[in-house]
Amino acid sequence: MKFVQPQVYLIAESRVDPAQLKEMMGALGEKTALDWLSKAESASKSDGELLTEVAGRICYKSFGVGLNPNVTKIRGTSREYLENTLAKGDGSIFEHSTCTFAFLNVSRVFTHELVRHRVGVAISQESLRYVRPTSLGFWLPPEFEGKKKEVKAIVENIEDNYASLEKAYDWNRMNFDAKKRITSALRRIAPDGMATSIIWTANHRTIRHVIAMRTAESAEAEIRYVFDKVARMMKERFPLIYQDFESIDLPDKTKVWRPKYVKV
Repeated sequence: MKFVQPQVYLIAESRVDPAQLKEMMGALGEKTALDWLSKAESASKSDGELLTEVAGRICYKSFGVGLNPNVTKIRGTSREYLENTLAKGDGSIFEHSTCTFAFLNVSRVFTHELVRHRVGVAISQESLRYVRPTSLGFWLPPEFEGKKKEVKAIVENIEDNYASLEKAYDWNRMNFDAKKRITSALRRIAPDGMATSIIWTANHRTIRHVIAMRTAESAEAEIRYVFDKVARMMKERFPLIYQDFESIDLPDKTKVWRPKYVKV
């Protein structure tokens, strides 16, 4: 066995089609809308934030004064616009843009917690029905600090017993279906704490919610560790969508992340 650390990668995010967006804005509001788009594109740090703002402004046709007779002034900057949207709790526009994460070296404990968040997500997880592990990775929770030697001995004992049972089968003479069935049975022996991988896609409304829930001080240690990393990434990559999040340091060097606007 080996001790591992959960890893977080932002591997994909929503992208706009610049040509189609420009054509749409021209059809919607001609020069007024195109002037707004030019300014918004140059100031935007991400397509996700630009897409979110376009989705919000189209609801009121608020790309400039004159497009909607009821609108006599608009918020000039994207920061002002998105902050006002967050403050009002108009969360639906934050569902248009998504992020896809790869969480590696996370435990089955982590994935069991993660899949409880079902709204606005897509999940693809390494299948231990098909994947036969060659060794066990294990993240050491902070509660086990000072007990590393004892934990290592326990996990290695499980690993040895797993390997012993695995060797009792003649894998070279099995077809794939038989291998799948035995692999599926063997996974029941492996501990929930073993390292695995999962791909998780979610929209920003959901990501905001999960960050707030899973970095709370009372959250399970591993998922707090992972979503602390997610929160830092989101603050850096999407500073306007997550502008209201502030952090508090915890003794385990993770952070509690709390949004100013909760009901988004």
